Amino acid sequence: MGTLLIRPPGHRRDVALRPSATAMVWIGEGHPHETIAVPGVSLADGDVLVAVEMSTICGSDVHTVQGRRTAPVPLVLGHESVGRVIATGDAGACAVDGSPLRIGDRVVWSVTISCRACDRCLQGMPQKCRTLGKYGHDRVGAHGDLTGAFGSHVQLREGTAIVRVPEALPAAVLAP
Repeated sequence: MGTLLIRPPGHRRDVALRPSATAMVWIGEGHPHETIAVPGVSLADGDVLVAVEMSTICGSDVHTVQGRRTAPVPLVLGHESVGRVIATGDAGACAVDGSPLRIGDRVVWSVTISCRACDRCLQGMPQKCRTLGKYGHDRVGAHGDLTGAFGSHVQLREGTAIVRVPEALPAAVLAP
């Protein structure tokens, strides 16, 4: 029996990745990470695909692997990162300053994904969004396979705060 692929609702744009993206998937406490190949992604209108330049290890990543923080598996850990925009959804995306993001922009992003429309988001608390998502904390699947930054690419969903960063700043300064 073949694999069933479910496309999330709404307009999507398929992006083939050559060579395939790779991601380190954590499958549970006591198990080593497994490398998967991701030959393509399906970008929603406001999504951004980023090639990861560097991702550092956060305390929550360590706690997850050591079993001190529960997490759905399988998942791709990593949310302290810097990278370059390589694709956007058809509607494009903007940085937090309102300027449009362009292919090649070097960026950092928030750990959270918020709806920007619920009562909490409208009160200026997007980190408490009623439909909050988190990079490196959400299970692989419903939102694709590149849900954390421990890989070659990460798919940033609409509702992510994205900041363009200077070329002169070292990745080791930007990623933590």
